[in-house]
Amino acid sequence: MKAAKHKFFDLRIDEIAGSNKRPWDLMEWVKQHKLPACEAIQYNRQPCHQMSDLWDVLHNTYNSASGREVDLSVLDPFPTLQERDWPLFSALELTDALASCLSRSSPGPDHITWVHLKAMLENKKLVQLLVTLADACICVGHWPKHFKDSISVIIPKPGQPTYSTPKSFRPIVLLNTVGKLIEKMISNRLQFDMIKYDLVHPNQVGGVHQRSTKDGGLFLTHLVRTGWAKGKKTNVLAFDITQFFPSLNHAMLLAILCKQGFSSIVTRFFASYLVYQFTSYLWGLFWSGPRQADVGVGQGSALSPVLSALYIAPVMNLYHMQAVALITSLLLCVDDGTVMAQSISLDKNRKTLKDA
Repeated sequence: MKAAKHKFFDLRIDEIAGSNKRPWDLMEWVKQHKLPACEAIQYNRQPCHQMSDLWDVLHNTYNSASGREVDLSVLDPFPTLQERDWPLFSALELTDALASCLSRSSPGPDHITWVHLKAMLENKKLVQLLVTLADACICVGHWPKHFKDSISVIIPKPGQPTYSTPKSFRPIVLLNTVGKLIEKMISNRLQFDMIKYDLVHPNQVGGVHQRSTKDGGLFLTHLVRTGWAKGKKTNVLAFDITQFFPSLNHAMLLAILCKQGFSSIVTRFFASYLVYQFTSYLWGLFWSGPRQADVGVGQGSALSPVLSALYIAPVMNLYHMQAVALITSLLLCVDDGTVMAQSISLDKNRKTLKDA
């Protein structure tokens, strides 16, 4: 197999397989993100002087919602939509999903890059085998253990005032490439249903097909300008949902999918997909052992945007059921939201936002 032209992939499959290096040793972008000089990471006002302490801190930070109870009765106001069929995948769906994959994306524990996979999938028989595997995963309701292993590369968030806390860093999750391709196929299906059956609120942008951040900007601009035309002033309160992706509760997510009319074989698949996920943390050149990540969805997965959008949709709908009384609007871009109030007085807007 030919090596890729880009230096990042200037390796042959046999060179990777025969190398004693770990897969992340071959990733140029990991090497370029040198961690900033800082004191020991602080957690609960205590410094982490041992690597074992650091792994515990990182794991607790990114799995902070583990074990928390949820109240499924919040979904009671919503009707349960009629269950929809889930047709088998086609070869076209696989090739379309593969075409959208960036060749420079980093490989996961399996060492397979998109360059290698695209070259192998020029064989039509292999395409059909992968389509059959994807169908089997859904129909049987099982996500193989091999696809549940990942590497979480810890990189610093840019422009932070201090790098002495774990929240100044973010995990980039590297997944096994074949599993990522199947996830993209499933994600495209979910996105299609999400738009066709109005499963998300119109004020949700980002992570939703046909709803970009530009749409959010146009909505806010239109709101402000129409307010000016009526002699009104606009106040906007912005907020961020901390640790949103790692905090999605699996029981709540499955209940939401049932409410939204997804096939029972799909919810059964996700009951397997979401559990017993394992990740290994990579901090510079230091590597932790595998640890179970039993909440949330991996930020490296193509399913993260669509599942998080479906998850937060009931919150948006519940809020706007009360929007008439609250006299406000809520706009959400993934985990960043704005609550907007309009009146002839800024002071009245502030009181309205406080009540909302």
